[in-house]
Amino acid sequence: MPLSLCGCSVCAEQSCCLVPNSWHSNNPRPYTSRAGIALGTVPTCCTVAHAVPSTALPSPLFGGRMKHAACIPALALTVAMLPMLAHAQGYTTIIRTAIVNGRTVPDRAWKAGIEIRPEDYIQWIAAVRTTAGDTIEAASYLTELRHGDVTQQRLQTAPTIEYKGLPEGDYTLRIHAQLAPGSTAAPILVRFRVSRTLAIGDEQSPPPTAPDTTASTEAPAFPIRLWIAVALASSVISLILATLLLQHRRRSRLTAQDFDRLHTELDRAKSQITELEQHNHQLHQELDQVHQRLTAYQQHAEQNNKHLAEQNRQLRQQVERLRAAKERLEQLQKEKDELLSRLVHDIKNPLLVIEELVQLLRHYDNNSTQMQQLLNDLAETTSRVLALSQQVSRLLALEGSDGLAFDVEAVNLTEILRSVIRRNAYLARRKSIEILEELPDSMVAECDPQRIEEAFENVVSNAIKYSHANSIVFVRAKAGVTTHTIEIEDHGVGMSLEDMQRLFERGMQGSASPTSQEPSSGIGLWIVRRIIDRHNGTISVRSTQGEGTLVTITLPTTQSQMQFSSDSATPISENQ
Repeated sequence: MPLSLCGCSVCAEQSCCLVPNSWHSNNPRPYTSRAGIALGTVPTCCTVAHAVPSTALPSPLFGGRMKHAACIPALALTVAMLPMLAHAQGYTTIIRTAIVNGRTVPDRAWKAGIEIRPEDYIQWIAAVRTTAGDTIEAASYLTELRHGDVTQQRLQTAPTIEYKGLPEGDYTLRIHAQLAPGSTAAPILVRFRVSRTLAIGDEQSPPPTAPDTTASTEAPAFPIRLWIAVALASSVISLILATLLLQHRRRSRLTAQDFDRLHTELDRAKSQITELEQHNHQLHQELDQVHQRLTAYQQHAEQNNKHLAEQNRQLRQQVERLRAAKERLEQLQKEKDELLSRLVHDIKNPLLVIEELVQLLRHYDNNSTQMQQLLNDLAETTSRVLALSQQVSRLLALEGSDGLAFDVEAVNLTEILRSVIRRNAYLARRKSIEILEELPDSMVAECDPQRIEEAFENVVSNAIKYSHANSIVFVRAKAGVTTHTIEIEDHGVGMSLEDMQRLFERGMQGSASPTSQEPSSGIGLWIVRRIIDRHNGTISVRSTQGEGTLVTITLPTTQSQMQFSSDSATPISENQ
């Protein structure tokens, strides 16, 4: 049964009140026992006392007289402990385990006080112990770490309290468990030291006090005479606590054998730590080597990737060039087929004319004038067929890898030009065209006479084909020390700007047609340019549509080496 110290109506039967009735509060309030039984109303001063079991106190000492004087120390201790016994209904914060650097520290070691190094980390695993001796987890833990004048507080839900990298000095750790809002357990105090060496229970250091498991809650206000009794009992309590503490320290102090054993374990741990550090250092070195090799492999792979990317780019460019060359070859093949078809057609027409002329010759006398005219036409047509066949041969030869074969010798270009003029005089007379020549007596140059004559033939015949009737064709030449210049000028239809841009292309046929519908293969100027290029000469064309064309050819007097130059042909248009 709960015991009251007030002598109130609830427990007056027991005559156990230690406080006179005059001290009672005028504000009584209902009181309920732990078992939930309503016991009536009690004054404020008795609220705590009702929570104390009857076994916690001796029989009443005064309710007018003292019965058990020997129980004064126990009574004073009970009075001093009343606020703490009532706190949290008997729940106490405890420490399950203390861990330093991952290793568990024995209870008697950390209770006697431990020392750790600044680089160590320490863990306290807290819990709550009930009055029945059960261990439970709290909802939260309020920790307070004091170091001199510095106090560090934190609230956490985890039961593990960790610290690492603490400065040197003495520390006091207060852990206060909270079961639920408004319900707390008695706190626990733990003291430890941080120094450069790890020493558990070192007797040379000032021993820290044992953990304080008493609650630090405020007691209700007592009357002045009760405080005197509390003060009197405090000295007795201090003596008892000092005796208990001394006995506890003696029991918890490590023996010499225990210290030697711990010292041996510490040395072994240090040795293991050294070995682990060496092994860790070796692993770091191996890791650095592996990292260096991986870096080298990565750089090598990147270089290979760049090289492969460059090769792929070059390969793609080569494929594009081959594709363009293939398309160009197909286009050239198509143009060649068209050109050969045109040449065959152009050859067929003169052959038909020759056949007709031969049939007519059979019906005329040998001395008639008409026969003479037929013979002239037959000779002209035969010459045209021969010229066309020669162009086909030259075209096929120029399509070879080495082009035409050249036999270079010193020749007189004046004689070649006069021979070309004589052969084209018959065609000029049919169109009433006069060929005027301004040539030096001698104009010697190193060249292939057959190819140069062929080039002059093409230019002169084109001038006659595209000249109007009753016009003039000029053939001029000027001898030089290093080069000779030849000009062929007509006053014919001329060429447009579009025709000038494609002038030297193979198979090119301009928009203008020959004035007398003469056949044209479109390869004459292309062959001329190839021949002049091989002789290290130049050819330029100046033309005005509707007025005429001027072709200028320059040839060196000597040939050091026959070569091909694609920049020797220059068409110039003067279209307004």
